Amino acid sequence: MNQQKVHTNGVGIQIEDHDGSGDAVLFLHFGGSNLRMWDPVLPFFTANYRCIAVDLRGHGKSDAPAAGYHIDDMADDLIGVLDGLEIDQAHVIGSSIGAEVGLSLAARYPNRVMSFVADGALCSEYGSYGTRTADSLAEDEEVKLMLEKRKAASEPVYDSPQTLLEKSSTFYKDCGFWNPAVKAMLSYAVAKNEQGDVINAWRKHASDAYMDIYFDLRFEEYYARVRCPVLMLPEQDDMDDEAMLGIMTRLSKLTLQCEMAQVPDHIHPFGWMLAPGPVSEAVLAFYERLAKD
Repeated sequence: MNQQKVHTNGVGIQIEDHDGSGDAVLFLHFGGSNLRMWDPVLPFFTANYRCIAVDLRGHGKSDAPAAGYHIDDMADDLIGVLDGLEIDQAHVIGSSIGAEVGLSLAARYPNRVMSFVADGALCSEYGSYGTRTADSLAEDEEVKLMLEKRKAASEPVYDSPQTLLEKSSTFYKDCGFWNPAVKAMLSYAVAKNEQGDVINAWRKHASDAYMDIYFDLRFEEYYARVRCPVLMLPEQDDMDDEAMLGIMTRLSKLTLQCEMAQVPDHIHPFGWMLAPGPVSEAVLAFYERLAKD
């Protein structure tokens, strides 16, 4: 396993390259997470695939520049990673933000993506493929107020890495999600700011910049440009929700080839750490079907 920072688009992107002999697979984490989230998953893939886990810009050990947090910017970073590793094509697995970035990658660089697994980016916020009643962010006072409060808040600082870990673990413990994989992910996310204060590696300016663009994204515009096979991984609640199922079904029909697999007990986006076996096996079965086509 090779750890390195690939420099592209003026930013250093931290990766771990598990240099197997098969096709390359890019693993893209959810927002606020990092490449450590894939530790329980990689053993299912490394025997037959070259696995590359990535810290998206503003996360983990990657650089956190002042700008560049549109999903298209982060997808461009990944092209730089592939180029730096001299990889022509790769399968892409994305969770939440990682799925959005993977969708942009598949839509905008169709010759570089062999397949796309989407644990996220399964609906837009607004529009005919959206879940909100307002027509747009401009008309959604509740969301605008939420974004204003986020921006007004200061970046939290902590007196020690242990204090940060205790704070960040509260959500996972309260939900019953706490395990060694989650602890490893959170421990890896400890960083320091320019003044030497202990902070979370997902910098506030990075999170704010991403949220500035998120609600205006229309994922249907991306799906319509995807040419590779797609596997959607919805939760059971999404499958049981008639409106959500309808949106996902219509999105799937925008692509040339799309499957939908509901993995029992998979919890978006944490299931990769909580129960890596079933969801990994669903992806590997998808790859096997592609190999037979």
